[in-house]
Amino acid sequence: MSGAAETMHSQQQSVFIFPEGTRSYASTPTLLPLKKGAFHLAVQAQVPIVPIVVANYSNILDMKRKIFNPGRIPVSILEPVQTKGLAKTDVDQLVLRVQNDMAQELRRITEHAEKEGVADSNRSPQGLGAISSGVDLTG
Repeated sequence: MSGAAETMHSQQQSVFIFPEGTRSYASTPTLLPLKKGAFHLAVQAQVPIVPIVVANYSNILDMKRKIFNPGRIPVSILEPVQTKGLAKTDVDQLVLRVQNDMAQELRRITEHAEKEGVADSNRSPQGLGAISSGVDLTG
């Protein structure tokens, strides 16, 4: 981790990590437990964590039922979570905070998309967070 943290600083590199460790094919807005590695790296490098949440998209892509439909998937970028001044001992609390924030946002944007029909249509999501976008899978 120390080598990665040093590279982040010396080469001004950002790192994009999927802390769930795998894809979730849940049919409900469920977030898998977050792995701690990304949080240890952020604390060691003293860089902010920028959580990115993708709404549940089982009505567009459902691997279990072999469904792939066109549509829009809302994406929300949460406010950065600062790690400056945090230590290794703060990682567990940091993981819980980010996990809770992401799970709450996941439920919110998924419910909004379902209510507004965003995930089923070609309309753009609106009012989904500080910064939001839609991944267009309409072809």
